[in-house]
Amino acid sequence: MNKVFRTKKTLTFREADPAKIMFFGNIYGFAHDAFEQFIVDAGYTWKEYFQDQNYAIPLRHSEANYLAPFFPGETYDISVMVASFGETSFKMKYVFTQGDKIHAVVTMVHSVLDLKTKQKTAIPALMKSRLEPYLEKN
Repeated sequence: MNKVFRTKKTLTFREADPAKIMFFGNIYGFAHDAFEQFIVDAGYTWKEYFQDQNYAIPLRHSEANYLAPFFPGETYDISVMVASFGETSFKMKYVFTQGDKIHAVVTMVHSVLDLKTKQKTAIPALMKSRLEPYLEKN
């Protein structure tokens, strides 16, 4: 059975633009905040993941599809899953909803970088085993 990590985000006043709608660029920060919670659910400590001495996991690509506006004071559900695996990268997917309505879908592709060689490298076996339970069902 595939797991989905779930969290919530309440939009604050300062995260909106003068039209009182979320500033579009904030969605990436919200997704990354959810990712930081997700890795703990996947079995990492924050330091273990972000301060690994052997690997860095930089973002290589990101995109967002906005389907409905976000408003300050409103709370949105975020579902986090692994969309796919490559040999040296993995794609995360974040679905922002309120009730049955999808407000945005964000994807971020993370590459695995060997810190000694500064070259991309295969996803470590431990990382893949911790992320695999969250692989999105097709």
